Amino acid sequence: MGIDFTWDTDIRGNSALIARKSRGKISIAELQAEMSKYYQYEGAWAVIFKASEESGHQGWDSGVDPKGDVLELYRVGDGEECPICTTTFCGVDFCPHCGERIKED
Repeated sequence: MGIDFTWDTDIRGNSALIARKSRGKISIAELQAEMSKYYQYEGAWAVIFKASEESGHQGWDSGVDPKGDVLELYRVGDGEECPICTTTFCGVDFCPHCGERIKED
């Protein structure tokens, strides 16, 4: 069972990539592997999910609880604000001039 991706908008009108899996939960490792197969999904992403006493369903699919899992993903580009913390994202790991590592792991 793979993950299907569709574009939609959230309740605030922001563009969100919706990841759906028909059975079972989506793991971060599985999400990374599936997104890496498609060049249009390369880059940095923020995942927003809701944890509650109920099923954890986020409200997609017109209120019908899915048997699988649904996640909202927001693309975070260089120089843009993160949709979670509003900090400006800098995805540069290596200096474009000398090639040395900028960020420490």
